Amino acid sequence: MTATALLGHLETGIALFNDRVLVVFKWLAIALLVSMLAIVDIAVFMRYVMNDALSWSEEIAKFVMVWLTFVVAPLGLRAGAHVGIGVLIGNLGGRSRQLLLIVIYLGIIGLMVAIMKEGSFMAWNARIQRASTIDLSILYVYICMPIGAFMVATVSLEFLLNAIRGVIDPSQARPGGPGDVTQAND
Repeated sequence: MTATALLGHLETGIALFNDRVLVVFKWLAIALLVSMLAIVDIAVFMRYVMNDALSWSEEIAKFVMVWLTFVVAPLGLRAGAHVGIGVLIGNLGGRSRQLLLIVIYLGIIGLMVAIMKEGSFMAWNARIQRASTIDLSILYVYICMPIGAFMVATVSLEFLLNAIRGVIDPSQARPGGPGDVTQAND
């Protein structure tokens, strides 16, 4: 088995894992957004129409927004929707483009490993803290950091393997990922 075939199989396996998990993330993002909008709408109604503010609404809406950020980050990366340096990557081709993408994906993975490590540490240390308006451990708020960072890292790993295949044989690299300016414009 050649190196490109092995990388292709590994990339396909990771892509399959990402497909499955990101479907769950997509539906979770929808549920989080709907709940955040409902909480804010109810809070506004209660404050300005009923003249009786809810004490918990702002805090819960912030918690939901934090979760939403870490849930949609891997979805955006996979769709190529994050801000990128399209001019530089768009002007490169072949192996030089793939080498730059490797550097980018390695940087993303390195950052996500740091966020997973520090986010896990923060979540574990916050387990004894409680939210001020409801009886909820802050662990449940902070745990979204390592979860979201792990998924961003796996999406980046999928794209990294594709870029490595592209360095070995540029005809084997499939388009996609944050470095593909054509995908972001579709």
